[in-house]
Amino acid sequence: MSRLGTAAGNGAGLGRPLPYLLAALACTILESIQTFDRLAQAPFFRHDVWLLPKAIHTEYKWLLYTAPKVFISIVGGLFLLLFLASFSGKCCLRLQAWRKPALLVVCSIIFVPLTIATIKSLSGVYSPVDMLPYGGKHPHIGLLEQLWAYGAVSGGRSFPAGHASGGFAFMALYYLPLRESWKRDLFAFGFLAGWGMGLYQMARGEHFLSHTLTTMFLALTIITTLDHLIDAFGRRLKAFAEN
Repeated sequence: MSRLGTAAGNGAGLGRPLPYLLAALACTILESIQTFDRLAQAPFFRHDVWLLPKAIHTEYKWLLYTAPKVFISIVGGLFLLLFLASFSGKCCLRLQAWRKPALLVVCSIIFVPLTIATIKSLSGVYSPVDMLPYGGKHPHIGLLEQLWAYGAVSGGRSFPAGHASGGFAFMALYYLPLRESWKRDLFAFGFLAGWGMGLYQMARGEHFLSHTLTTMFLALTIITTLDHLIDAFGRRLKAFAEN
């Protein structure tokens, strides 16, 4: 048996990456349709005031912004310990079924936010709060609009949504070797965590709806890609050990 163990659970997991990648690309097109995002943003910006003012964010940042990120890091650390423990002599057999899922969760918590942060640094899209319609000084122009009109991007760093990416990484918990109903509950937890963190940022004027949608589908793309890569690596390792 592969040292990475077998795939967790029954069925095909969350499927293949391609449909999620195509959905993320569709959301990227949506990001350049200004009417969509402005309509979705309207409930968060009334009478020239954001639903979550800067003063509230400043006072409760430790709880509403920082604490979720710390919790995600702690969970990632615990699953890393679980992965390492699965190689110890006494625990090896009992934890073998958790080895590959634990590695997948750790990699998802690392690579989902890292990938989103990298794309953000290159997209050149400003936050709503920085745009003219919301009291900022920059025009509302999407990524594809920038590339089409200017052949380059500006200096913004807001697309896709970075804060929500850590929450969406928890959708990888679906792969834990548990009964199907629990797996669905854990997937729902990751889905809700991502949207909770994403809506918090929307209420502050840091992101549009299209930003969080894109992050969700990119997270699913990365998680399912990691799943296939870990499986492929495990098969190669098994073949090498047998030769």
